[in-house]
Amino acid sequence: MNLQGWRLTTLVTCLIVVGLLFNFGLAGWNAPAIHQAIDATGRSSLILFAIAFTSSSLESLWPSSLSRWTLRNRRWIGLSFASSHFIHLGLIVSMTVLFPDPFVSQQSMAQWVFGGLAYGFVFLMALTSTDQAQHWMGMKNWKRLHFVGSHWIWVLFLLTYVKHVKEGPLGFYLPFLVFTLALIPIRYAKHIPPKAPLGASM
Repeated sequence: MNLQGWRLTTLVTCLIVVGLLFNFGLAGWNAPAIHQAIDATGRSSLILFAIAFTSSSLESLWPSSLSRWTLRNRRWIGLSFASSHFIHLGLIVSMTVLFPDPFVSQQSMAQWVFGGLAYGFVFLMALTSTDQAQHWMGMKNWKRLHFVGSHWIWVLFLLTYVKHVKEGPLGFYLPFLVFTLALIPIRYAKHIPPKAPLGASM
């Protein structure tokens, strides 16, 4: 694939923005339309996060030209996720300021705190997605930040879709919850040692 680097992140961001403009062009700038946009950008963020989160495992488990491309562009897919998620944040802020009732009352303090910390990780991980940052931080500290941050973000997605499943519609949100749960076994499947062949000496 010829789509690489910043062109990938720019294209993904433009597609999300165009989709939102189309949505608001049809529905207008109102609470239901913004709520739909919040849900849509949450799903785009989940998909982009999932690709970046599992790319090395997918290449190890099911190598293909597509898995090699995603692994090679994992940084830019991760930055595409950050772009999508900050657009998501902008929509949440718009909803909070312009149409606070009943949106704000439906969010718990834990959601604001937990989500705020997740956005802190998204910002730091995007900021340090360069070779220079890896050199400045040291690979050990860089890996620690991205390990903790990515798993914190995964937990946020998990809790979000648990809440959506409870509120419904179940048939729509349950696949996203199952998809989110599946990311962890996929991520760590490559670390499971292969079974010894039957009849192999102990």
